[in-house]
Amino acid sequence: MRTNLLASLPLALAVALVPATVAGTADDPAPAPAAGTGPVLVNQIGYAAGADKIATVVTAATRPLTWQLLDDRGRTVASGTTRVVGPDKASGDHVHQADFSHATGQGVRRLTVAGTGTSVPFTVSRAPLHPQLGREALRYFYFHRMGTPVEARYLQYAAHAHPALHPGDSSVPCWKNWCGKETGGDGGAGRERRLDVAGSWADAGDFGVYPVNHAVSAWTLLNLYERRKHVYGDGSLPLPEAGNGVPDILDEVAYGSRFMSGMLPASGLASHKVHNHTWSPFPVTDIAAENALPRSAMPPSTNATYAVARTNAQLARVLERFDAGRARALWASARDAWARAEARPDVDQPESDDGTDAEGGGDYPDARNSDDRYAAAAELYLTARQRADRSAAGYRAAVTGSPHYGEIGPVDWSRAAPAGTLSLLAVPGDLPEADLARMRADLRTAADALVDTQRREGYPALISGAEPYPWGSNAAVVNRMLLLGTAYDLGHDRRHLKAMHRAMDYLLGTNAMRISYVTGYGAHRETDLHDRLAWGRYPATPYPHGWLSGGPNSVNINDPVTPPGRPAAKSYAGPGTAPSAWGSKENTVNWNAPLVWAATFLTSTAPDLATR
Repeated sequence: MRTNLLASLPLALAVALVPATVAGTADDPAPAPAAGTGPVLVNQIGYAAGADKIATVVTAATRPLTWQLLDDRGRTVASGTTRVVGPDKASGDHVHQADFSHATGQGVRRLTVAGTGTSVPFTVSRAPLHPQLGREALRYFYFHRMGTPVEARYLQYAAHAHPALHPGDSSVPCWKNWCGKETGGDGGAGRERRLDVAGSWADAGDFGVYPVNHAVSAWTLLNLYERRKHVYGDGSLPLPEAGNGVPDILDEVAYGSRFMSGMLPASGLASHKVHNHTWSPFPVTDIAAENALPRSAMPPSTNATYAVARTNAQLARVLERFDAGRARALWASARDAWARAEARPDVDQPESDDGTDAEGGGDYPDARNSDDRYAAAAELYLTARQRADRSAAGYRAAVTGSPHYGEIGPVDWSRAAPAGTLSLLAVPGDLPEADLARMRADLRTAADALVDTQRREGYPALISGAEPYPWGSNAAVVNRMLLLGTAYDLGHDRRHLKAMHRAMDYLLGTNAMRISYVTGYGAHRETDLHDRLAWGRYPATPYPHGWLSGGPNSVNINDPVTPPGRPAAKSYAGPGTAPSAWGSKENTVNWNAPLVWAATFLTSTAPDLATR
């Protein structure tokens, strides 16, 4: 969650990797923070041999410039002239593009542009260019586990190990006693009710747990599994659960989702969120002091209750073949949560006596619940059908009768409906084939529109320069990559896969800030993010590899270091500013989850572009 009281806005619609390219391994020290590369901007890691390979060149020149592609011996292997793009609205830069897609061969390359400069070295390869990125991005979640000790043997850096965060979440009070008291032995009122919400991921820069944001994060990882069941099998990740016969990606989501059922009190809706009464210090270096801070379950909401239903239903579906008992319990909880939300469909804000709650966590305000209902109904329908449960017909009717039926778009915590549709396109059901065909056609249309948007931009973002860049703009990019990947999975249109690669170019260096936004990747890369735990060991211990920075934010600038008054693509805080840069350098579960999805998808489809 945001480390302030604002929430994210909804969005509109082989040749091995050269060691010098990914700067360092998990045992290497971080480089000194870099201001960025020169004006010839490329993907600092490299390009698939058959992908579109297009550099952005920042120059005031109004006529095309000659360029040369050099190999590791300085020999010219391709040449051409730039295309003048002109003013790039998102960044304010005057740019050209150098397209060297036609160049053949593999290996280390540099691009030099006459009178302008030379790029950093990068690799062209038929092999996956960042084969560990998805895995390292997925390890983000173990780092952020709460309720259990985080052990050195499972981390990239041993210095980040720590005792359990908030083990007291196994019994948290309800803020201002909103969930009532237990019945005493004589029938009278007993002690105040408490919730067991142990087992979770820290949401972001803070240590709150939020069902609506967790739901979209868990869905993203589970959707990857349902589309790519071979990824991250048992023993593929360093986890305490490795060797238990369950794919590690499911173990991680199952652990992080334990708290969801516990958000349901004895009756009524689920708590909207659990967090401290005041913001945690930055950084957190004393775990005992952090655990001693007062902490409560805040009042309930309908969308949080639908979030519990959808997450538990999807988890029940994927765990059935591995742990039938756990799946059965999750299914019962999902059905219970659905019934509770249906009984109180319009509780949009936390309910407390004075209309307020504690300030130590984010809000995730959302006055629309119909999308949450549709997303939950889709998961319940698919799971009920898998289980041959008689309730399937009712959930199916809720799906097909929803105003969101078939909705396609980028998934976000405040726009849950597309997750439901994408699940319907990933898991077999009995919906009319004409309806499914329409959903696939709408997905192709959305993917085509993203390709068109990207082609119009000076930098290969999937966000139009006519729009402001929202909080978590990099998450907007990776969530759009998820749409492109799903469209490619279903339609095999290479334009969609190539656009995914170009979006990864943006994240890994071809952007207005001239850096890689992913920790551990690229010679000029982000080295510090707004994370209370990681910052406590930085700079002596680097941030782990594979964490996605939130990115430029020109919408909600309320921290002291994200610069206002700049073009949207440059509204980003500088090196070493993480403690005060929550508006642009935060990291979150719902941003790293789609990075896992996108990076894993690109690696698994690498053979599809293994040409040239």
